[in-house]
Amino acid sequence: MTRLNALQSALFGIATRRAVVDYLRMVALILFILIAIAWTIDLAQYLPRIREKATAEGTPLWQILLPYLTYRSADMVARMLAMACFFGVFLAEIARRIRLETVILTAAGAGPARMLSAVLIFGLMMGALNHMLETRWRPAAVSAQVQLGLGAYAGRFRTVWINEYAWFMSPDMAIRAQVLRADPPALRDVLIFTGLREPRLTDIYAVDHVRPAERPKDWYLEGVEQWDAGAGRATSQGVDDLILSLDLTPEELIHYGVPGFYLPTAPLYQLASVQDPVTSTGAQVALWRRRTVWMLPGALALLAVCLSHLGYSGRQAQYAKLIALAVLGYAAVVSIKVLWAVGELGGLAPWLAASGSGLAILALSAVLVWRKI
Repeated sequence: MTRLNALQSALFGIATRRAVVDYLRMVALILFILIAIAWTIDLAQYLPRIREKATAEGTPLWQILLPYLTYRSADMVARMLAMACFFGVFLAEIARRIRLETVILTAAGAGPARMLSAVLIFGLMMGALNHMLETRWRPAAVSAQVQLGLGAYAGRFRTVWINEYAWFMSPDMAIRAQVLRADPPALRDVLIFTGLREPRLTDIYAVDHVRPAERPKDWYLEGVEQWDAGAGRATSQGVDDLILSLDLTPEELIHYGVPGFYLPTAPLYQLASVQDPVTSTGAQVALWRRRTVWMLPGALALLAVCLSHLGYSGRQAQYAKLIALAVLGYAAVVSIKVLWAVGELGGLAPWLAASGSGLAILALSAVLVWRKI
């Protein structure tokens, strides 16, 4: 019973609850500051367009501005939560040290288990929030912002012909075209090269327009001219419109140019299995991010607690060392996004790109906790 009572005290005692509340308050404060700055930068560019839309529709400004800021906030929080978790816990622990709370607890015999319990509870709460942001709220908010027709994402991801040529690659086929990002999608000014595995190309098709046919991966080609590259000489002939099987899916065009982490989970699974390596790799990294993102707030919080303790010699704060440790924590936060980007470029396996920084942060924190024990 004594051990059970000690465990309950560590997990749910007053000191643990107070530490968790301190972490949450400081994280909320940092998030508020970061979001306020981001709102200011965003509205400086897009507020005139919001006013124009409200005037054109005869709608009060706040009825458009509030939804817009809500959609933007979901993306901002998803981007900034990791940084807020580290610096929020780091500053909260320094404040607790200044108030002598941690000193008194240590003198009273509180061990690392009490510190770890507060970090665990905080990590579970923020991990659940981070998971919901990554998997549901941010994709829904970005989609709603595009439908609203305001902001950067509305300009980048709207339904439109993309004038730059896109390339879609597979082991035996290459397609160059301009894309209509819509549902249903379409292609125009298309060149299709087949036989990439052979010593020379098999066929080359020049097509005016391409649109999906009824069967998956079948496409209806309009205005076709065909070159028989396998004949050993450049012979060309016009052919009737035809249906051709391509290593291309409608989902690749519907979401063309949209990073995977902005998309709902269902289309990500479809994109992860396509032939084009660039599209499939980005989708796989996004899926692995959603499987592992829940652990990042807890890992960063544990690192923040451990580093904040290293910045003190007894009761004396070493400010230069604390600043250096804060920079180290910032580097850990940045490394998360760097590995995600490297994974999307194909430089790392998707699972390693998504979880590598989190696992490294946990390993470093475990070493620091072991030294403290």
